[in-house]
Amino acid sequence: MDFIEAIALDKLDNGAHYAYHANTLAQAKANATISEHCAKVLTPYDAAFLVEDEALKVSQKSFLTDAIAQNDNLRDTLYMSYKKMVAQMLGIAIPEMAEAAKILNQHIKDYRIDTRAQLDKETGLLKNFVADLEDKYAEQVEALSLTSVVAQLKTANDKVNELIQQRADEYAARTVGAMKQARLKVDEAYRNLMLVINAYMLMEDDNEDYIAFAKHQNEEIKRIKQQVLGQKPNTKPDEGGDEPEPEPVTPEITAVYQKEGGDPENPNRIERGKQTGVEYQGFTLKGQDGTLEHVIGLVNDQDYIEWIKAATISNVTETSCEFTMVPDLTEGQYKVRIETYDGGSPLVVEYPEPITLW
Repeated sequence: MDFIEAIALDKLDNGAHYAYHANTLAQAKANATISEHCAKVLTPYDAAFLVEDEALKVSQKSFLTDAIAQNDNLRDTLYMSYKKMVAQMLGIAIPEMAEAAKILNQHIKDYRIDTRAQLDKETGLLKNFVADLEDKYAEQVEALSLTSVVAQLKTANDKVNELIQQRADEYAARTVGAMKQARLKVDEAYRNLMLVINAYMLMEDDNEDYIAFAKHQNEEIKRIKQQVLGQKPNTKPDEGGDEPEPEPVTPEITAVYQKEGGDPENPNRIERGKQTGVEYQGFTLKGQDGTLEHVIGLVNDQDYIEWIKAATISNVTETSCEFTMVPDLTEGQYKVRIETYDGGSPLVVEYPEPITLW
């Protein structure tokens, strides 16, 4: 008689962890004997899983992130169009329009807006920029027939600001570490149930319901170990038995440091705008849409995430990558977080030590 085997549930990413327990609960509830005899441990297991279900829902990427990116792209396009239109008017043969273009072009130079800048910085600069165009330079804008473009730029920028605030409110409502705590409680409840079932199997060794459940569960555990955790069974040539399975690689960020000019004695102190190296194990970098958007984030003490733009992430390998540290982010401490969809399921990994930007 084979008892239910152990499995390192803490090694599973969030998606695989959720699926494993969902399948286990379904099998246990469908088994008449287990539902009746193990109700005292099955019910808490079910209740704990519902908490994990809710935690998983709120731990996913905010749906507002895509809307922010879309409106950010729109305002960038409008700003660049405005900039090009003004430049084209500099050489026009009509003196009044050429003079208006000269004034507006100088205004553009004064602000030096970079559409690749950090979201909040670009939003603030554009807000003041547009306010000038609507007031101080309204006459010049009208002379070049750019009133409509300015109005659309203002609308797009206001929308980005609105969405950023909504996302900040959404993140603020989340409970930090909720998913981790939920998983721990589910795993504990699961182990209690498996212990009780194994005990009943010992006392009622001919009960087909327990035997069938254990057989199915062990097949599922074997599949998870091989296909999800990457463990491979090895046969000893002299005994014909299985060798101990190797320990799976724990997904983790092992190092974050400034590539050049960093402080060897304080590697977690990183200068803004500098090339930053990241080393990791147990996963590969892959965003939800297959790109590197919204994969590497810097989390402040309010749990707000500043995503590293995909265009600045380079030299990606199976165990490392590098990116340009956000040049205008507020100085202070941040957590480095990676949200990857390696294998199709969401996996969130944080560097255990905070980094300090200066």
